[in-house]
Amino acid sequence: MGKTVSAIRFEPEEKEWIGAFAGMRGKSFSAQVREWALERLEDEMDALDLLEAVKASAPDDEGIGIAELMRRHGIA
Repeated sequence: MGKTVSAIRFEPEEKEWIGAFAGMRGKSFSAQVREWALERLEDEMDALDLLEAVKASAPDDEGIGIAELMRRHGIA
C-alpha cells in the first residue's frame, strides 16, 4: 500500500522541538509524527473498546470509586 501526503501545520518552535526529538531517536520528523499519531489512535480505540465491554458486561453496575480501588490494592 502506498503512502499519501498530508499537511499538518505546526508553529515553528513546535516543529523544531519535534524535529530535535525525532533526530535524537534516529527518526525523521514525519516518521516520528506518524508513530505518535498511530499510537494515539490505537490507544483511543482500545479505550473505546474497553468502555463498550464494560457497558456490555454490567450495564447497571456503576463500579467502585477510586478510594475503594486503592483500599483493595493497599495503596495509601
